[in-house]
Amino acid sequence: MNVTFHGTGWLALMYCATFLPTAFADTPASAPSSSTSTALASTPQPDILVTGTRHPGDVYRTPMIIDVIDRSDPELATATRWEDALSQQPGIHVSGSGRRNGQFLSMRGFGKNGVQVRLDGVRQDINTGHIGNYFADPALIKEIQIARGALSSFYGSNAMGGVVSLSTIDADDLLAAGENGGVRLSASAASAARESGAQVTLFGRQGVGVGKRQGLVSLGYSNSGDIRRAGGQEAKDDASLRSLLAKGSLQLAEDHQLSASWQHYDERAHQPANPELLVAEDDSGLVDRDVKSDNVQLLHRWQPAATSRIDNRLSLSRQDIDSEDSSRTLTRYGLQSDGYHHLNHGWLAQTLSFGAELERAEQRPGGSASGFPDADIDTAALYVDDTLTAGDYISNGGAGEFDLGLGVRYDRYRARNGTHRESKHDHASPKVRLSWRPSSHLMLYTGYAEAFRAPTLSELYADERHFSGFCAGPFFCAPDNFWVPNPGLKPETSKTWESGFNWQINDWSLRASYFDTDANDFIDSDVDLMAGTTQAVNVSRAKLWGYDLRLGWQPEAITALSASAGVSEVSGRDRATDEGLQNQTPLEATLGVDWHVADANLTLGWRGRFAQSFDKTDAGRLPGYGLNDLHLGWQATPAFTASLRLANLADQVWYRPDGSLGSGRNLLANFSYQW
Repeated sequence: MNVTFHGTGWLALMYCATFLPTAFADTPASAPSSSTSTALASTPQPDILVTGTRHPGDVYRTPMIIDVIDRSDPELATATRWEDALSQQPGIHVSGSGRRNGQFLSMRGFGKNGVQVRLDGVRQDINTGHIGNYFADPALIKEIQIARGALSSFYGSNAMGGVVSLSTIDADDLLAAGENGGVRLSASAASAARESGAQVTLFGRQGVGVGKRQGLVSLGYSNSGDIRRAGGQEAKDDASLRSLLAKGSLQLAEDHQLSASWQHYDERAHQPANPELLVAEDDSGLVDRDVKSDNVQLLHRWQPAATSRIDNRLSLSRQDIDSEDSSRTLTRYGLQSDGYHHLNHGWLAQTLSFGAELERAEQRPGGSASGFPDADIDTAALYVDDTLTAGDYISNGGAGEFDLGLGVRYDRYRARNGTHRESKHDHASPKVRLSWRPSSHLMLYTGYAEAFRAPTLSELYADERHFSGFCAGPFFCAPDNFWVPNPGLKPETSKTWESGFNWQINDWSLRASYFDTDANDFIDSDVDLMAGTTQAVNVSRAKLWGYDLRLGWQPEAITALSASAGVSEVSGRDRATDEGLQNQTPLEATLGVDWHVADANLTLGWRGRFAQSFDKTDAGRLPGYGLNDLHLGWQATPAFTASLRLANLADQVWYRPDGSLGSGRNLLANFSYQW
């Protein structure tokens, strides 16, 4: 499929490449060009895969809130790190102090272990305490899909609050009709991190139909320094990032395509031992750290008809984190098959999604690495989802069109460490949903889903020193504290009801949903200072509830104007103590307006993000805030594009729900020349 990049300059990608005659491929999950930060000008095309459903769909016919960010959005077009790309998504936050390898996502009341991140279909979730669990250069990403809600019925463990899917660029995305090759040079900069970067991309394609091949290689480099946060405070950092993307595809037959890809990420930084902190603690200091991530995959796609497809994927994912005296390596081997098939039985239509996964993950610590035990986990899973559609719109004499969706995924995992202590569990994640469309403009839906999160290998088996002993006064001293393994940990589980509606008419579009979640067996750390122990235990039972709303307006009478709004709030209580939860979020709203000057190929825009003051469980009351961004996109010539964004214009001091200081004023720029 082809992705359309609007001619407003946001295609100023930072890509680099050398055309590969044999090719590397596109991923099965692409999505419509729409997001909460741009107006939804048209109905998404039906020949795409929507995250959260794994079969062709349309965000207006999908019973959940899905946000899509593509290269036409100024946030992704100018992003050098993930807090830039996700800054206009209400209810989703990137914690930390701006350092790339101290980033964690939270959404729908779940933190880093409850939100699954996937890169070209491969999950990313190394668990190393305070160091991030996903690594990818935003310069190589063409699209981000954010599916909110309990999605274990499709994606298994960790998909309790939702799934964030990252898709990388293809040669076809950069080539216009009739073009067979090209080169793109790009330069990027961000003032807050004193960052500058350059990219070069070569890409091409040959043939049509059977035998068609396309390929792309992109190389990038950037260098950055201390990171300016809101109000002028700085997070110490000295980093350089090298990135590589090589991919393409070969059409073996009319219905068979073979593809491969390699994504490489290598950041070397001088920063605090805990990269989440704004400043280093007295006993942590600054360390040299090298973070590498490689994702390699071979994909075979069989598509005998427009309504049927099966993707078989063999993948290798490896993350290496090396510091001065320690190292941590996670290697993940995966074999995955996903498919869908649409059937029409006359009065009844049926869309069947199905798949299977086999995966092995191996953790290997080195040196003085703590909290990262030598252990493995094997996972096997099967899933099936069936959507039945019947009826006719009221205007045609029917009672409306109805969808009944039934799905379940079965996961079984076995973890073990070097001393052969095993932890085995299986879990079924069912889902049922009902939708009603009285007309083509309106859909109402409700549904129930269960989700789970398997314990990490660190939570099961860590047995090293957690922290050094200390004295808080002349009469109180705590000994060294050590992790205690707990292979008996149970998975976290949740049960969610969600209801909402999607509405489109003339110039307006509106999507909204409300969810209510009961979560059990939250995994927390039980620290006993006097005994000198820390152990992961199942402790909490939580109640989470909230809502999301998305509004888009593109007046037919003023085609140059587009506007959008997004609203989100997540509340939560511990059902045992009635105390607030750590990952709830305040009432937040994002607003955006764009003016497209067609004759000049120019787009001018404003974005705002606003939040109420908020009672943080362990940090008192956090103040509300209002952030304003300005952006400009310019297609100066067919070959030259420019993107500029001034984020947090007033340098407003603001705090994320986890209490960390937000990003400060930041001028981001991207310039690109393609021939």
